[in-house]
Amino acid sequence: MKIPSLVLSIVSALTLATHAEVSPIQMSVEVSNKTVSQPKDPHDKTQTRSLKISLDNNSTQTFDGLVVKYWFVGHTEGSHEAKILKEGERKSSLNPRGKDVVESEVASSHFVEEHYQVAKGGKGGKPAKVPASGEKMTGYAVRVMKDTKVLAEYYSEPSVKEVIK
Repeated sequence: MKIPSLVLSIVSALTLATHAEVSPIQMSVEVSNKTVSQPKDPHDKTQTRSLKISLDNNSTQTFDGLVVKYWFVGHTEGSHEAKILKEGERKSSLNPRGKDVVESEVASSHFVEEHYQVAKGGKGGKPAKVPASGEKMTGYAVRVMKDTKVLAEYYSEPSVKEVIK
């Protein structure tokens, strides 16, 4: 009876050893997002977005030479094929049990939503269709890396991970 328990314990220990290790780096991301319409045309919009990335080292180890990479993802207006609109990186170091806050640059995009426009003067006639144009930001991603190893990552939505690769 004790042999099956021993075998189960050994198999469990070996299985646990093959799982990914837990990172000592914890990350939270705060997004600042603003969309402004032009006063004369509410369909003409400009977006600005930036990220405030908080890093916490939950270990007694020092992490020097960290690279915090970030991406702003979106699509061409009128299309839903996601792509990287802007990317960047910042450097960071964390002392044991230390914290750091990293801020991204401000990303901006401009787009015009599809709409119909009445001819000037407003006298009869059929409204003209104005096609969508520009690029619209829809998501973001952040990765904290040490050399080629990913220590922490965050995606605003799961589909963003497919775009970053």
